[in-house]
This record gives sequence, structure tokens and C-alpha cells, in this order.
Amino acid sequence: MEASAIPALKSTGWTALLVILVVLPDFGRADTAHLAQPWRAEAVVEGRDEAYDKERFLNELTFRHSQPNPITVSNGIRGTGGSVSSRRLYYDFRFRQDFEFRNDRNGFLLDIQRSEDLDGTYQRQLMGFRQAIADNTEVWLQGDVYSDKSVSDIYFSARHRLTDDSWLHASWILPDAYFNSKTDSPDEFETFPHSYFLQWHRGALDSALGTTVSMTLTPESSFISRQESLQVDSESVRAALSHRQQAADWQIELELDGERTRRHYRLFADGEGRTSGFDRDHIQLLAGATWTAHRLTPGFGIAYRDLDEQGFFGRALNEEGRIHRREPTVFGELSLPLSSGVSLRPAVYLGHAHIRQTFEDKADKDFDGFIGKLALPFEMVLSRQDGAVLTLNPTFYLHESEFGGGNLQLHWPL
Repeated sequence: MEASAIPALKSTGWTALLVILVVLPDFGRADTAHLAQPWRAEAVVEGRDEAYDKERFLNELTFRHSQPNPITVSNGIRGTGGSVSSRRLYYDFRFRQDFEFRNDRNGFLLDIQRSEDLDGTYQRQLMGFRQAIADNTEVWLQGDVYSDKSVSDIYFSARHRLTDDSWLHASWILPDAYFNSKTDSPDEFETFPHSYFLQWHRGALDSALGTTVSMTLTPESSFISRQESLQVDSESVRAALSHRQQAADWQIELELDGERTRRHYRLFADGEGRTSGFDRDHIQLLAGATWTAHRLTPGFGIAYRDLDEQGFFGRALNEEGRIHRREPTVFGELSLPLSSGVSLRPAVYLGHAHIRQTFEDKADKDFDGFIGKLALPFEMVLSRQDGAVLTLNPTFYLHESEFGGGNLQLHWPL
């Protein structure tokens, strides 16, 4: 249930993106805030390796999954990839399958994820089993397993059905559980990390309608990376709420998630010998409504992102800095049937980006003004029986006379 950018070649067009989606199941992903996001060494030591440009979050918004989010225990393939710069691809993918047996009292769980968050890209390959211990309760044992045993994560979980349409899921996650005893590196944990995941869901299991509330809590841990000449103490909490309902002829959607991260670094490379903190406060909101009774199913919505980061950004950037972003956006869309199984759903995004970005060794990148995009997603039904949809989505900037990146999506329930 828990439940992750490679160089993008915008100039190569759809061919590169299609190749990526063809091989998606080989390495996976699935980042929503409703999937557990445990402690990661590369996140606290390296951090992300890029300073976002002004269009970065607008691109992510226009490349978001066009099909309704399934609940987190739904089986299927779900991926979106889009060019966010001449060098970068935003990529969000998940393949999940529950192979049930013994009249569904047991199951083999496969959950492959690849995505990115504000600390950079990640991937997970969760494998495990579930066992029913009562009519309404299951226990799960999963692992994010690698050939290097020191970096394998262990997930202990329990899931209890409260009613026919609601359940509670809890996980205790041990990231890099055997690191100190198995690693051949000079690195070590001074205080081992633990992550706790809690989720409540209410809604039909075969429908995207309903409400989900999730939280991942990682108390303070301490990691010494002698390879990168630093020690980092870190703690974080992430939470999310999603709600989707049908109200008469309107389908209403609300998504809200946020993050609070605190880190303290001691840098001891030659010539450094200093300490530095890192604080991140992040919140994003998306709310929308679609008129389902009209043949064009018009929809509109608002999105808002608020991000504050300051301090040492990790060894990837290896700089002290401060980032302050406020980005409200409004959008509207409608569906134009082109043929049986093919439709065009044009969308317009109009926003204002207020960005203050300062690093020690880089020129300031401040921006305060209009940004916008036109998206022209072509949705093709691959299988009506399965509800499988392939989406090709070219986009164009409205604040500049430029191509805004290509996006390819695959949604295939299993």
C-alpha cells in the first residue's frame, strides 16, 4: 500500500517519452502524498541537484495525472512523464499488483514506484506479503530490497476495515535497517531513523470517490557520512488530504498536502569546519469542479503553492541559500470528442509567480509576474473494459513564445 529526473531531451519530441513509458514497469514509481515517504539517505546528504526555474511547478501542474486518482490499494499501472526543461524530465510512476490467494486471505504484494519530491528523485521496489488475522484485519510485511543489504528498508504494516467503505492503515518503517552492520562504507548511523505512516480512507474500493487522509512522521535521526564529510540530524512530517465527491451534476475534487522538514548539518571537509541548519515549509492546494452533465464536461479549478526553504541544501548543490515562492494559478478545461475513443481536452493555466531565490555563489533569480500555459492533451482509450487511457499532451507557454514541453501519460487499471 505504501505508496517513487532523468535528463530530458525536449527536442527529440514524443519518441523519447514513448520509450520511457514502454519500459516503465522495469523500474517504477508513484509519488503521491498518500504513499509513505520514509527517510532517505540521498535526500538528507545530497538533496536535490537543481535550483528550480520559474516554470518548474507550473509544468508539474500541467503534467499531473489527467485520470482520477485511484485509491492507494488499487492495482494497475499509472505514469506521467513530461519535459520541464531542455535537460530535465518530471517523472511520476507506480505499478502495483496484489496477487491474492487462499480466498483473499493472503496476497503477494508488488509495488514499484519512481518519482521525485523536493529532495530529488527516488525509486522503490516494495515486495512482500499480507496475511488476514481476522475478518476485518490484515498484517503486511514488505521490503524495499537491494543487492546491497545495507540500504534495504523494512515495512511492518496493519490494515483494519472500520466499515464496509472505510479502513485504517498504519506502518512502521525501518529505513536502511541493517546499515551499520552490513555497509562496507565508512558511513554510519549515530541515531537510526524510523518512519511512521498512518492513513484513513472512506469511500468505495472500486471508485475514485471518497476521502483519504495520510501522514508520514520521521522523528529525529543522526547520520554520519564520512564519504561526504558531514553529519546531519534530520526530522520531518508530511501530511495530505484528498476528497472527491459527486454533487448532483458536479464532480468536486480537493487535494491538500504539506511538509515540514528540519535538518542540522556539521560539515567537516578540509577548510570547512562549520555548522548549518536547513528549514523547509511547504504547502500546496488544488481544488476543482467538473460539470459532468454537459457533453463537453467543462471544468475549472485553482491551485496554490507556498514554499520556503533556507539553509544548507546538501552536497548536490553544496550551497547556502534561501528560496521563497508563492504561486497561485487558475485553470479551465473542456473535452472535445474527436472520434470513438479519442478526445481532445484543451486546458488553460493562468498564474502569478512570486519568487525570491538567493544562493551564496549564484546570481539571484527573482521573478514576480504572470506565467501561464496552454495544454492540448489528446486522450485515447486503449481498453474500455479495463478503463485504460493513453494521453499525449503538448503544452505551450503563454508568458513566452515557446514550446512548454511534451507530456505522456498511461493509466491502466488491472
